[in-house]
Amino acid sequence: MKKVENKCSVCSSIESEDNPVMIGGEISICKSCAETALYLMQVKQTDTPIDLAIDEKSKEIKSFKNPKDYKDILDNFVIGQSDAKKVLSVAIFNHMHRINNPELKIDKSNVLFIGPTGSGKTFLAETIAEHLDIPLAIVNTTSLTAAGYIGEDVSSVLERLWKDAGEDVQKAERGIIFLDEIDKNRASAGGTNNKDVSGKAVQQELLKILEGDIVKIYPEGSNKNRKSGQPIEINTRNILFIAGGAFVGLKDKPGVQMSALGKVQKEINEVPDTETLIEFGMIPEFIGRFPMIVELDEITKEGMRSIMTEPDGNIISQYKTLFNLSNVKLDFDDKAINEIATIALEKKTGARGLRNVMENVMLPYMFDISNYKDNDVSITYSYNKFKRIEAN
Repeated sequence: MKKVENKCSVCSSIESEDNPVMIGGEISICKSCAETALYLMQVKQTDTPIDLAIDEKSKEIKSFKNPKDYKDILDNFVIGQSDAKKVLSVAIFNHMHRINNPELKIDKSNVLFIGPTGSGKTFLAETIAEHLDIPLAIVNTTSLTAAGYIGEDVSSVLERLWKDAGEDVQKAERGIIFLDEIDKNRASAGGTNNKDVSGKAVQQELLKILEGDIVKIYPEGSNKNRKSGQPIEINTRNILFIAGGAFVGLKDKPGVQMSALGKVQKEINEVPDTETLIEFGMIPEFIGRFPMIVELDEITKEGMRSIMTEPDGNIISQYKTLFNLSNVKLDFDDKAINEIATIALEKKTGARGLRNVMENVMLPYMFDISNYKDNDVSITYSYNKFKRIEAN
């Protein structure tokens, strides 16, 4: 007779020697969940704030006690970029302290990522926000214009955060805004004294929400009917801002001075100093709102291979899952992986180029996937072509 397996009603874990399940009536709870519940009750009694997140692998509640805990999350999903992970982990750690202790009046440390396209600037922010259940708004700042001009005004970034927070103002005020392509808003002619609607003026408009202010948004109305629309007020004081840009040509400028701005011990790479960024076209007041600046590394061929195969949810495992749904076992040999990495690198779009290459390589096999049902499909590369290795 098959032994009945006891299962936890809370996390659905099967009973094991290390994690026994206690049963009471129709309810059962494992040792791990019971200990977590007891710990949370003790925390509640002492009114001690704590940062919590769900570990998807173990389905257990995890407590974050230092920035290394945040970096551990990033390491599971992002290959390389150790410097950026450290800077972001410290920023998030301090952000959680700030929002849990508003009475302490701690200034926030916004982050500026400088790195080539596809190096992981946006993905870093997406990953940490998702695993901490923090609302995140990613805004392409090239679509922003100064007030009074056609296009999206700066307050629209707060509306996006508010919507991502489920239209909960308090939750939005604890969130993160990622300002993408911020380098495209440089002042005209690389200076800061010229009138420039799309560049310098947008930076100036962003200063208000970066510093911390109460901003009104009109989600039900528009510029034409704001008088009839009901405004929603959002305090930006506790919102963490992360900006990112490629800053193409920054290092190629003659006489560029490099400094250790944003340096963590001796491991952080040198990054452009504020004077260089100002010469590039960023206004001093704007750069001054980003005390943490870090440069991301350009992806190498080895890095591209690792991105394809190592992190949770990597692109190779995604395709294996798709083929498995049609009862087809998929595999790639080293030759195929090397060539895909090489082609993606040549596209100069970073990790984003992998999806495009993979789609093109796998299209013939996916189109005829029914022909491979209950068989193995192994992809290799030889004689300048991707081929299927015949099963023995």
